[in-house]
Amino acid sequence: MERQYREMFDEVRSSSRLREEVTRMTKMEQRPARRRLPKKTLLAAAVLVVLAGTAVAAVGMPGTLRGWFAQEWQETTGTAMDAEQLALIDKLTRPVGVSDTQNGTTVTVDSVTVGNSTVWMLLKVSGEYAEDSALRYHFDSIDLTLDPDPDEVETPGGYGFEFPYGGVTEDGALTLLVRYTIDLAGQTSLLTQSRQATLLLDDLVCNDMTESGDEDVTLAEGHWTLTFSLEAGELGSVLTLEEISVPAQKLETRETKTISLRDVKITATDISYVQPAEDQEWTPSKCALVLEDGSTVNWSSGNSRFRDEAYTQWSSVWYWRMPVDLSKVAALRFGDVEIPLN
Repeated sequence: MERQYREMFDEVRSSSRLREEVTRMTKMEQRPARRRLPKKTLLAAAVLVVLAGTAVAAVGMPGTLRGWFAQEWQETTGTAMDAEQLALIDKLTRPVGVSDTQNGTTVTVDSVTVGNSTVWMLLKVSGEYAEDSALRYHFDSIDLTLDPDPDEVETPGGYGFEFPYGGVTEDGALTLLVRYTIDLAGQTSLLTQSRQATLLLDDLVCNDMTESGDEDVTLAEGHWTLTFSLEAGELGSVLTLEEISVPAQKLETRETKTISLRDVKITATDISYVQPAEDQEWTPSKCALVLEDGSTVNWSSGNSRFRDEAYTQWSSVWYWRMPVDLSKVAALRFGDVEIPLN
């Protein structure tokens, strides 16, 4: 990728349960949130963290999810995807082909890759657009609803969006990759049953990343509604660890110490774990999967919430940058601490 920008420019949403419980939660005595939350998050309700994703303006990028994951893997690990890794991508990816046209502009959900708590959606937009790596294309507003609701945990949670790339791809179409993540507290999965997904998009915009300021220019006005099915499937193996000790930091004071994480679950698309409520202000060091060849795949964003109604189990989930074949993973790394796997 020609240019990478570490920044948050996307949307954070609260779940229906989160909105319903905001009033009650604000009356409860709580410990301080362990991270500064994005402006659009409901601060009183739950900790929802979406860290800086990679916003990439792309020219000549692959026009398929398989091609994008293969290129991202090459740039992340320094090696080409092998047959097993490609097979995992193919297993999680489904064609969609649903379109909506507003004011002469057609937006199509080309295909989706569905993971444990992540959905990658490849969108194609009709029209002619500049092939300029400095232009960042995205939608001014985005939302996704799922029916039935996958969140079965009776505490407030949330979901968020990122645009890993947007630009004119090798097939000549304006293509946007949208990544949706939802905090399911490690208790369920998007793959357990089929769901109806409705993607809502408002106004296609872009901005020039070489210019000062960050003002969007509207390219196409409209409100696109795209409804499609997210089919049930199998994520594959899940690695579990009963308890591990990892380095952590209290962000307010920069103090460091070792904390315990329990009920650790590693899937091809995320990792989840639980901390005691009294440790919620301690942030574990950045985690990554260490592959057999020594390369790593890092997380790109994460959410936190209480897993139980008694508010004693502080749960976190971190999403890998791309799906990973766990049979090729040698260790889990937090900061400079490695925990062997397999």
